Amino acid sequence: MAQGYWRGAGQGPAAGAEGGGQEGTAEGFTPESLTPENWRLLVGGLHEAVVVLDPEGVVRLANPPAEALFPDARVGVVAAPGGRSQQLGDGWVAHYRTPEDLLDGVTRRLDGAVDRDDALRAVVELAPAGHAVVVVPGQRGRLEWWRRSSGGDVVVSRGTRQVAEGVPGLTDVLDGVRESVELVEPGDAPWALQAGAPTKATAVPLTPGAALVCFGPSGDAELLRRFAERAAAAIAAGERFGEQRRTVDALRAGLLPTPLPQVAGARLAQVFEPAHRATMIGGDFYDVHPRDDGSAAFALGDVAGNGVEAAVHSGRVRQSLHTLLLVEQRPAQLLHLLNTALRAAGSRLFTTIVVGTFVPVQAGGLRMTLAAGGHPSPLVLRTGGRVDEIAVRGGIVGVLPEVRFSQATVTLSPGETLLLYSDGVTEARSRGDRAELFGDERLSEALAGCAGLGAQEIAERLRGVVFEWLGDAEHDDLTLLVVQAEG
Repeated sequence: MAQGYWRGAGQGPAAGAEGGGQEGTAEGFTPESLTPENWRLLVGGLHEAVVVLDPEGVVRLANPPAEALFPDARVGVVAAPGGRSQQLGDGWVAHYRTPEDLLDGVTRRLDGAVDRDDALRAVVELAPAGHAVVVVPGQRGRLEWWRRSSGGDVVVSRGTRQVAEGVPGLTDVLDGVRESVELVEPGDAPWALQAGAPTKATAVPLTPGAALVCFGPSGDAELLRRFAERAAAAIAAGERFGEQRRTVDALRAGLLPTPLPQVAGARLAQVFEPAHRATMIGGDFYDVHPRDDGSAAFALGDVAGNGVEAAVHSGRVRQSLHTLLLVEQRPAQLLHLLNTALRAAGSRLFTTIVVGTFVPVQAGGLRMTLAAGGHPSPLVLRTGGRVDEIAVRGGIVGVLPEVRFSQATVTLSPGETLLLYSDGVTEARSRGDRAELFGDERLSEALAGCAGLGAQEIAERLRGVVFEWLGDAEHDDLTLLVVQAEG
């Protein structure tokens, strides 16, 4: 079976004999005298798990500790056990693993669990058993059974506690009455055991109300206990992380821009690229609010800074603006009210903003009224490719008690486009020279090149131009809002 194996194992003593002595060998002993059965006896006495693979990767030898430390490496099957390895010669390989090796790897994998479900999957996959099932409390007093399916995936089943009560001894572990129980009758629980798999199992406690069930020989009880401690800590941490993430997601949802609505007579498009791409929140914001009379109010603003603090403040501005639109539609007066509301709320970050309204014109196009507070002037792309700047001036919002805001009215003919943007666009720094900004002139030229395009195409074209300028460099929050009169 393993001529190369025996030869590889015997290279050391043989070399000693050639050197002129028999040191380290018993009288009459030679490596060649070891039969396969003797080799099994030899490695069977080791506390370290040993698995030997032939040149085809088939397991030919596995000692008792390997049942727990290499649960997938069964004699006669192809395996990739992992662990430390040693070439034995002629393609034969031995793999070794101690309980500490296994537990160190388990700890690293479990430390990476991002939530409860991820931790439970990892526990099932890493448990020192041929087949492991994790039983944990679910919703409404039910139990969840996490296990491997016949296809090897980790799946979950749900059932009542009565199912667990049908397995003698399991509820004692779930309730923390006993530290371990040998289960000899699997009952009707959803174990998903394959044909011929052992039905004997050991159950040990995990978190309160939860248990780890390992099928096959009980193996090292101390190993199961140490694994269960790490698994319980990972599940508890996963539950905390998951709850924190749900809380963050709920709070973050209120800070994200809402999808653009459908408004009769207008085509809308946007670009929203926060500086912090991981969270997708920042100080820039935009909103469009349709009204029952067919008109709509819109806004694009920029809170000083970026990140979470700026995003929270921009959320406050958006909510204030949404509320104030119920009582005031004139843009300049709306900004006065917004300034007062933000100062009353203790605003510490200043805001620049453009607000406006548009209404479809019966002959075609849109009539717009705009006001701005400290924000870059809106641009209009005319049908012939000319770009006009809309002169609306005003102070920053939310800081000073007395601020003036000017107001302007503009008409878009069918196919003409209004562009609102944050200063993250014009202040984008060149990837070739970080001191050179994208600037107003390049933006006007890029917009002029969009003549004849639809709103979404304009947004995509401008985004591409700016990011071609930026390259992979960091950038500030970058936002565009495109409003186009239907042609």
